[in-house]
Amino acid sequence: MKPLAALSLLLLLGAQGCGTLVHGTSQELKISTTPPGATASIGTQSCKTPCTLTVKRDSQNLLVQKGAYKRTYDIEKDFNFGATICGNILWIVPGAVIDLATGGAWEIRPINLRLDSSEERAR
Repeated sequence: MKPLAALSLLLLLGAQGCGTLVHGTSQELKISTTPPGATASIGTQSCKTPCTLTVKRDSQNLLVQKGAYKRTYDIEKDFNFGATICGNILWIVPGAVIDLATGGAWEIRPINLRLDSSEERAR
């Protein structure tokens, strides 16, 4: 009976970080701007909008540049309650900590920006 108990405990501990296991630590992020053709950068990755980047879920900032326009935006995220809390129902604290640390607890919102170069010239 001891091997069965040890196996059960190992399975319970291994099932933690459910948001990380289900959603992963990165995601495809769609970025669009009006007008199109801006350079969007997150970390070492960049692309011309409209585009899609594979980014870490714990990414914080997006840099957008086009001509004289240059601005950094905070990346908006939603907390994934279902996978982070409900998915870790047996071991909420360790599982949620793992999900928060790896970024698996978050879902990054698609980014749609309207670029206004007159706003930057006024500063």
